[in-house]
Parts: sequence; structure tokens; C-alpha cells
Amino acid sequence: MAEWIEFSEMYVLGAMPSDVATAYAAWLTAHPAKAGRLGEIVGQVLADFRTGLSANPNVPMDEDETKLEIRCVPHALASVVYHLMMEMGLSINMSGMTAFNNAQVYLRRLYTSDEVLAGAVSASPSYRARVIGEHGEV
Repeated sequence: MAEWIEFSEMYVLGAMPSDVATAYAAWLTAHPAKAGRLGEIVGQVLADFRTGLSANPNVPMDEDETKLEIRCVPHALASVVYHLMMEMGLSINMSGMTAFNNAQVYLRRLYTSDEVLAGAVSASPSYRARVIGEHGEV
């Protein structure tokens, strides 16, 4: 069974890189009207990933809309940090860009995949030998 965790502003604050957290605290001090912006970004990213997961008929969704399937969390976190850094006007290094791009690919894949996330139900691949005889494939 898939594990779901709460993906919230508090989770992101505890998990974001320390240099971004320091810059975020300074940004909030300089721009107190932006105090709820991180929560908005987290909410939008959470909704995007939950919508992607719900598109897969093989994913039993957790009814708690604050929760995210554990395998999506690193990608969602990368997306939140990227958007926050953009909003704060911070430069984003190649590692951050790569993490964001990978997160976007993962998110797009959620919308189109029917992969079973809970391994207990996964189907095994089957192979059969191709035998080509005198009259074609058998």
C-alpha cells in the first residue's frame, strides 16, 4: 500500500535547503505582505500532483487533500523551492534547474501513467519466444 504524508507549508519549511530558508526569512522580513505566499505555492503544487495521481486509475487516493504519496514528495518539494526562489528573485543553479525539470517530467508522467504504485498489485511482464518457421511467425 502506498504511503501518504502531509505536504504542507510546515513540511516544506523543514525540508527546504538551509540557504533558501535563510533567504526566505530575510525576504519575509523585507516583504511582510508576502507572508502567505509560500502556503499558496505549496497548495498549488500539492493540487497539481494530486490531480496527476488521481488521473491514474491504479492509485487509490488518500481522502485527506493535504496528503501526498511519498514518492511524489521530492519532486513536489523541488517544484515549490524553484517557484519560491523565482518569486524571491534568487538565482537558481544548474542543480536546482535540473531538479525542477525532473519534477515537471515526473508530474507529466503522473497524468499519463497507469503504473501501479503499490507493488503488491504490480503485474509481471510476460515473454514468449518468437518462432519463425517456413510459413512465417508461429
